[in-house]
Amino acid sequence: MLYIIEKALEEIEAMSREKRESLSHLDAEINDAVEKLKVLRDKLEENRETK
Repeated sequence: MLYIIEKALEEIEAMSREKRESLSHLDAEINDAVEKLKVLRDKLEENRETK
């Protein structure tokens, strides 16, 4: 699961500026998704470390 979250983050963060600008109407949703994925990633990492 952690791998999937990290890959999704990499894909979003690697998106070119031009691509992001063409999707500017989705910018808030993309940023929100990134933040939620980061929180989920951190929780999964914590869970992995405690086991």
